[in-house]
Amino acid sequence: MFGPLSPEDEEADRDLRTGLRSGAPETLRAFVLLAVSVQVGLFALALGVMLVAFRGQRTLGGALAVAGLLVLGLSALAYRKYRP
Repeated sequence: MFGPLSPEDEEADRDLRTGLRSGAPETLRAFVLLAVSVQVGLFALALGVMLVAFRGQRTLGGALAVAGLLVLGLSALAYRKYRP
């Protein structure tokens, strides 16, 4: 499992490095920020809904769910406005 890389893995690593170098840094930065914001939004939304449904914590759960929806909405707007 942690032994030397196979030739296919080494080739995949080279391809990944080449692709990251050839792309625009602004695009990579925008992708990473958007990916993180979507993950945070989904986590907050899911946690908020679970807090409301399973523990009856409407205030905290509702706030988290609304915040998650807001972050997801802002992420969608940022995605639509981005032009490389």
